[in-house]
Amino acid sequence: MKGTSFFMDFNSKKEKLLEQLNRATGISFEISDSDLSDEETLNKLKEMVVHFNVIDSKTGLYRLYLTGDLAYSDAISSLHRFHIDENTPRQVFFLESHHDYTKEAVSLLKSMLPESQDVVIELDSKHLVVILNFETAPDEEEVVQNANQFLDMLEAEAFSSFKLSYSDAVDNFKDMPKAYKSAMVAMHIGNTFLHTGRIYSYESLGLGRLLYNVPKSEVEAYLDRHIKLETLSRIDEETLNLLEAFFDNDLSLAETSRKMFIHRNTLIYRLDKFADLTGYDVRKFSDAITVKISLMLYNYMKSK
Repeated sequence: MKGTSFFMDFNSKKEKLLEQLNRATGISFEISDSDLSDEETLNKLKEMVVHFNVIDSKTGLYRLYLTGDLAYSDAISSLHRFHIDENTPRQVFFLESHHDYTKEAVSLLKSMLPESQDVVIELDSKHLVVILNFETAPDEEEVVQNANQFLDMLEAEAFSSFKLSYSDAVDNFKDMPKAYKSAMVAMHIGNTFLHTGRIYSYESLGLGRLLYNVPKSEVEAYLDRHIKLETLSRIDEETLNLLEAFFDNDLSLAETSRKMFIHRNTLIYRLDKFADLTGYDVRKFSDAITVKISLMLYNYMKSK
């Protein structure tokens, strides 16, 4: 089993590197026969990717360094080629499209970048990274403002629906892979626990980050004790959306009714039906906490 897992891991890494070579050169490569070991093969492919991407492309350097395909020592030696300041504050934004994005979306993002050192990185058909440079580290308000501008413009001008996640800004080039990974994790956590969200900040995901690291066995034990998976699977999407809105509006019947455009009595009727099904009345604070955590863990289990 271990050998099979390694072989699959080697193949996935090999295909990823071949795809990067194709993107950098426009040429499709194949490995049909080689006397090299798997590890040596991957290293040779990485050298080719570094040659074609890093030497000829600033975007390629960022892509390889963020994704761990280029060591810090190799990346740092190439910074001067592209006039990249190692100690400039930078913000990494991770964007995920609901569908394959278009070239127009990429062009639009590039047109929105104020500085020549800012870059847009195409990771795959659904994921992009935007790196913004700042004179001083941006505050939260400035980061959120940039995030909303990107999403609003993409929707209005490119007719593309994206979500966006980010972590804290970093003060030096060396820490960028950490920020990138945190932004990716934030997207995964957000999609798992807060799937209706639009912008996810790694530092503000609180409960989601905590639950994300709970072992599967503990998740199953919690749900088995409170609301079983079989019961949760019977709840329709409309009821789930109502519950999320009810939680988002601080358990206010009036505010939830207003924002969901339903009559107060209709909302009460649906909450009563949920209480009959699960035994929990979310109008009670303690029950609301249990249901909120159970629903988050249920989404976590479905994402596995």
